Amino acid sequence: MSEQSQALIRFKPGWERDGVSEDGLPRFRATVRIVKEVPPLTKVEYLATEQDFDENPGPYALFLKEEEARHQEPREDGFPLALWPAVNPAQFQALAHRDINTVEQLMKYADRRGNDAMPGEFKELAERAKVMIAMTSQIGKFEELIRDLKGERDALVEQTAEQRATISAQNSQIAAMRQKAA
Repeated sequence: MSEQSQALIRFKPGWERDGVSEDGLPRFRATVRIVKEVPPLTKVEYLATEQDFDENPGPYALFLKEEEARHQEPREDGFPLALWPAVNPAQFQALAHRDINTVEQLMKYADRRGNDAMPGEFKELAERAKVMIAMTSQIGKFEELIRDLKGERDALVEQTAEQRATISAQNSQIAAMRQKAA
């Protein structure tokens, strides 16, 4: 059973040296670090152990949630917030803890009011997400328009080639008729 204390505990990603690679440069591996703080002056940070995970399940669950949001595979349901440059690390962490992992999920909060609204610091970000989604929805339309125009152009090029062949054949017939008449 863990001891109740005033320490603020959080987990964060870290790295540790893991030898030397074939090209002579150092190799690193990902680790999980634990930070224990008693503000304002006491702070300890070290490599987390299984015991730390067991003793601090709440902070560890928040860390896992944030890491899951950060390392998302390309998603069908939206653009990952981890790849959106408009979100700073503090906002990303707060949104990840609220299970908001995509720009589309954030956009849904732009028009909400009352108890269902986002905290004040995220209202502008939600509006920006809404504008970005509106702008990117037009990109697909332009690609479709370009594809249609290319198809029309290819059809016109083909028709022009056929018309040139027809004109050339008719010019040959006219030249042959002129020679007979002369």
